[in-house]
Amino acid sequence: MSRWGKKKSYDNIHNYVERVEDVLLSESSWSTTDSECSGCLHLSRRGSLQGEGTCEAGLELATFSPTLTLDNGYGWNEYANANYIQSASTHCVLARVRACAAERARHVSSRHLKDTNVNRHANPLTEDGMLQQLALLAAGAQPWNHKICTAHSRRFAYAATLAIYVYVVEEGSSEYQLFSILADHRKTITCLDWHPTSEDLLASASLDQRVCVWSVSSQSVLYAISICRVPTVVAWCVGHRDLLSFSTQSGPVQLWAYTDNTEPYPYREDYGYSSGIITYRWHPSVPGRLVIGHEDGRITVYREEGGKLRYSAYPEGGEDCDDLVTLEWDTCSPDYILVAYRGGALWLVDVNSMRIITKYSINMSASISTLAWLPDAPGMFVTGDAEKGILRVWTVSKPTPLENYILKETGFHFLCATQASNCPRKLQSESNDRKGIMIPNVSVVTLFKDGGVGLYHLRRKQWIFRREHGHTETIFDCSFKPEDSDLLATSSFDGSIKIWRIDTMEAVDTLPNRNTIIYSISWAPADLNCIVAGTSAGDVFIWDIGKHKILQDICAHKDKKVFCVAWNQNDCRRIASAGESGYCYVHQVSGTLLQDYRHPGPVYGCDWRDADILATGCEDGRIRIFSVSKNRREPVTELKAHLKKVFRVKWNPVYSDILCSGSDDSSVRIWSFSKAQCLTILVGHSDNVRGLVWCPEVPFMLISGSWDRTLRVWDARHANCLDVNLDHGADVYGLSIHPIRPFLLASCSRDSTMRLWSLASFVAPLQLKVLSEKPIEEIIDGTDQHKSFSTGLHLCGLRADHLQATLEKTDVAHHSSKRLKLFADLFCGDVRVKNLWDLVYVLQGHTEISQLSPNYTQSIMHHSHLVKCSLAMAAEHEIDSNRGSGVGSRKYSTSESQEALAESYLRCGALQQYCELMIRLHQWDHALALAPAVSVDYWRKLVARHAEQLLTDDNEACVPYLLATRDADKLINFHIGRGHLDKAFSECVALSKMNRNSRKGPPPDVPPRGSSMEMNGTSQVQERTLECARLVAHWHLLRGSPIVAACALLAVDDIKGALLMLLRGHELELVVAVGRLVGLENSNLGNSETAEADLAIIKGLIFSAVRYLVYRAIRLSLWKLAIDLTKTLPKGTDSTVLQAEVLISFVGSHEEQESLYTYAEFPSPVECPEKALGPVLDQVMYLLLSTQPYKGLNKALEFLQDQIIGENIDRASVWYVLRLVQAIPLSQCGGQWAIRGNQRAGLLAVSAYLGAIRASVLEYGPVVPHLLSHASYIMEKHRPGGYEFLNEYIATAKIKWDQGDSNWGVDTTESPEMWSDVGVTRVSGSHLPRHSDSQICCITNRIIKGSSYFLENGESVMGLNDALMWAKVHPYSPLGTGHRLSPF
Repeated sequence: MSRWGKKKSYDNIHNYVERVEDVLLSESSWSTTDSECSGCLHLSRRGSLQGEGTCEAGLELATFSPTLTLDNGYGWNEYANANYIQSASTHCVLARVRACAAERARHVSSRHLKDTNVNRHANPLTEDGMLQQLALLAAGAQPWNHKICTAHSRRFAYAATLAIYVYVVEEGSSEYQLFSILADHRKTITCLDWHPTSEDLLASASLDQRVCVWSVSSQSVLYAISICRVPTVVAWCVGHRDLLSFSTQSGPVQLWAYTDNTEPYPYREDYGYSSGIITYRWHPSVPGRLVIGHEDGRITVYREEGGKLRYSAYPEGGEDCDDLVTLEWDTCSPDYILVAYRGGALWLVDVNSMRIITKYSINMSASISTLAWLPDAPGMFVTGDAEKGILRVWTVSKPTPLENYILKETGFHFLCATQASNCPRKLQSESNDRKGIMIPNVSVVTLFKDGGVGLYHLRRKQWIFRREHGHTETIFDCSFKPEDSDLLATSSFDGSIKIWRIDTMEAVDTLPNRNTIIYSISWAPADLNCIVAGTSAGDVFIWDIGKHKILQDICAHKDKKVFCVAWNQNDCRRIASAGESGYCYVHQVSGTLLQDYRHPGPVYGCDWRDADILATGCEDGRIRIFSVSKNRREPVTELKAHLKKVFRVKWNPVYSDILCSGSDDSSVRIWSFSKAQCLTILVGHSDNVRGLVWCPEVPFMLISGSWDRTLRVWDARHANCLDVNLDHGADVYGLSIHPIRPFLLASCSRDSTMRLWSLASFVAPLQLKVLSEKPIEEIIDGTDQHKSFSTGLHLCGLRADHLQATLEKTDVAHHSSKRLKLFADLFCGDVRVKNLWDLVYVLQGHTEISQLSPNYTQSIMHHSHLVKCSLAMAAEHEIDSNRGSGVGSRKYSTSESQEALAESYLRCGALQQYCELMIRLHQWDHALALAPAVSVDYWRKLVARHAEQLLTDDNEACVPYLLATRDADKLINFHIGRGHLDKAFSECVALSKMNRNSRKGPPPDVPPRGSSMEMNGTSQVQERTLECARLVAHWHLLRGSPIVAACALLAVDDIKGALLMLLRGHELELVVAVGRLVGLENSNLGNSETAEADLAIIKGLIFSAVRYLVYRAIRLSLWKLAIDLTKTLPKGTDSTVLQAEVLISFVGSHEEQESLYTYAEFPSPVECPEKALGPVLDQVMYLLLSTQPYKGLNKALEFLQDQIIGENIDRASVWYVLRLVQAIPLSQCGGQWAIRGNQRAGLLAVSAYLGAIRASVLEYGPVVPHLLSHASYIMEKHRPGGYEFLNEYIATAKIKWDQGDSNWGVDTTESPEMWSDVGVTRVSGSHLPRHSDSQICCITNRIIKGSSYFLENGESVMGLNDALMWAKVHPYSPLGTGHRLSPF
């Protein structure tokens, strides 16, 4: 508003944060139009979401054309599979492509990474490639602003720099999971507040001068307002559901009725204050009562009614206090507030008189940074220290804290409290006997100054949730360690380098903040265990991780920024660094300068090709290539590259003549070094290109990252973009490929997150060739002609060479299984697959732990190894602790160390070691209580030791223990020494009587100890063990980790359960590989009926996986490869029907069709009618394959109608016939004969109805009601003649489903191949929320997590899990167009 006048300057913190936002590499990747606002307020309303998290479906069903024609060949429509998968909001980028037919044709030539000779029938609209997100490292809590954490019931949220992370605990669980990422602000978030009565509404403000009201469930902004200053505080007004307040640093407090779409207005018409606002609080129970804390220590109070409405004053004696830190209303009083000052003062103040009621005392050296009242605990509050992570629990009546918990060495930044209603209570309540006060059942959300986030349970004195490390600012670079490739290093604007274990996403080492920006890092080659880094201060330093010290600090760049460093991987003595100084320096590790290459401007990128050749990218848009050995400063080649500066250059790891460059002109260019010319230009990014990395095994596959927030995957041969990903919420900077797993990608961004991606779907044809047992020459290019891009898709890198060499050394008997395992491991992007292969190796009979991977003992172990390894680890842990390393080195107290050891022994069943550790902790009661479980003799020895210890302390409590051990001498001497002769006499008599009774037999209350098997029964223990393993597996599956879920079941020898977990996770290649290795070849299954049943189920699971892989080959138009996959199955009805599905789906000329029929060993289309005899399945199959397929379609529909009416859907032939007709593509195309609209609608309705029944039997609960609704819609919309009976059956099925009845009379044990895929689908990473874009599933109306699947209109979208379950039972689009879903 105009009365606000000109924008004032902010305090030092805001100035610094704005510089952080505006100076990333001296530039900014964002722009804003409201920063030059001339005093007005800008209102905007994000419209479609009304209420709390509801939204419109956005699903439109297409109408039918009167007839559907077929292709003029015997095959079906070529464009039937017009669906595609994307892992982010790619529809925004590719919508124009879909809208233009000419653009479609342009992408036909090389849309997929597969052989050109099999790609001529590829669908130009089908996006086969998909970046699948596997893991997400969330950002740490930002240190810039104070109130950036809030909680509500089961949820809590905190703000990183640019995004809000919301965590939720599920019902019946105590595990907090990342629920959503809210990212709409363009600059640093300044504050958060959760609605007091709605867990779906969250308010936020930011340096972008916007206040937003979020729907947490839909991950979208419901309402937003732009103002002319930075809002520093937001708070919901008590007693008004739709009234939000906010304030800038200088005031006033504004009230905004956001649902009315009106401008905000100052509270009480008060327009400003003499001192800046630190914070303000509405009273939680008295509407209108407001208190404001100011920078100068004053407190302003607004009364709700009567008297003077506003007054400002210092608390009594508070004039000389340091800056006010925070304040909070006493929830039990309308007049009392808690106030904390920077100098350490903590007071309870009466706001009416400004009199200090209580002064709370803490250590002189301590100061408070944050405080919070505890819910449901009147008069109790907690404080967090600024210098050290000490959490103190107080009551208003005591000037000293009740409890002090040292949670961390780092100081608190902010905390808030929430009721821990979902956390299980201990059986024995914990209270403070000395003070007589019960610690409440409350959890405290804690933010630390290093970005750490946690949830601490006060009563249980333990962490419920904790994330120790996370970058708080832009992550500029990431790099996998060459020697131990499961370690990933990241460098950040926050001045730190962190080393992560990518299997657990936990930091294993951290280089503390060096008070400078670290732009680039590079690992030393081999096992040197060092990192070189370049900083904004001009330093190039070498960090020895093992010794945890800086070995060398090179200052050649002086005070100029160093943008890039590169450690030569072929000559470990050489390090290149490039920066703002305009030089690229080459140093030895010792710091000796070898070369200094001068450039006309800042140098942003450098990369080694080998030990000698170095490429640089400069601000003048040119690439210069130098030869270090020639000892000359001029480049050997200079490439006039880009219109703007070159930021990144990367040599191809296979083709030594090829390099790529990324520039601020938004393009990526591919160059030939020898020809000194540009080969291709990759155009698609809309902003500066920053990250570049080549795939080391498919050398024409390139990944780029840009300021436009996207990751793009390119086919550099043809300049085609294969995938676009928008999951990062800001500029994408660093990219790195795993050295051992060439299809595992890491990326980092200005959104402060690091993410892991799988590239395996881009090489799906190679995986299919492996499974169909194609010659290795079709998979690996073994030639040495690596000078230019090849025309076909092969593996060409070092890993492929190593794999081929390994196979050549393998004996013939084990060659097939070895090949299957090696390739499955190579293509899998999830590093936790190592654990899976270790367990497979154990199940094959290799029990030596030394033969397994080094991290096996830290993963899920086989049950035969668990106790043995755990005992060894606990013993080693104990030795390290006693030496002062191990647990002790991590700054745990001695008692915490011993408790951790005791718990380790207890998990192993080592009760004696547990008892000994309890004795060390002086917890004799625990030790004596469990000692009889070891042996009675051991219990008696412990009693004697405890009695001796009490005697030494002259403690009268020793008497009962001396009686128990019958030690008369010590007992009598103890009493005589104290002068208690009467006690000595009476207890001596008691001892003599006890001795006489003991001669008659053992004490009746000490029964002989039996084994655990005798007490519980072996079978019962095994059943409970298997039950626990299944619960663990289910937990991991629902959290997007099917491989870990499978490991949990393989650890207890449940092979079929493990394969089912992999199948439900859509890890199809692993199902086939593991199933063949330990399912079909495992001799431990035995010959019993149970073993035969298990083997049948295992075969059914493998068949299901192969069937879905065949569907994938059909999607890729790899027809012969699809037939080859079917031939890997045992001959029978299932494989024959699957082959027929391939032939029915075929698209191509007459000659190609004849050739494919011959390849599948089927009769020609002309000969097929002669085979259409006998069972109805044979009749339908051969008629559909003939030159008169309409006869087969009529026959099939008549048969399905009869079986539905006769309620004979339990017959296997029903489902085989359904699969055959579902293979018919129904999209319109010219042809010789037509499917009438009536037939088409009838087929879709029957398919949807039977698909719903099949989904119910297979427990695909999320899609069952939507399939029934879809069937109802088709019947109502198109009213197909002859199918009216379906309405009654659909209505009955709906009622049956609503009643929870899923019994359809189908015997699933009769055909395990058809009914093995039981349970909802959960692909890897499907639990991860989106960052920059939220999408609503068109059938469930729910927010999508993980990958999305876009339908043929380019707008409607399904979650990949739902799309897979839908397509498995009803392969046609839910839009009703007849287009085939192909999410496989």
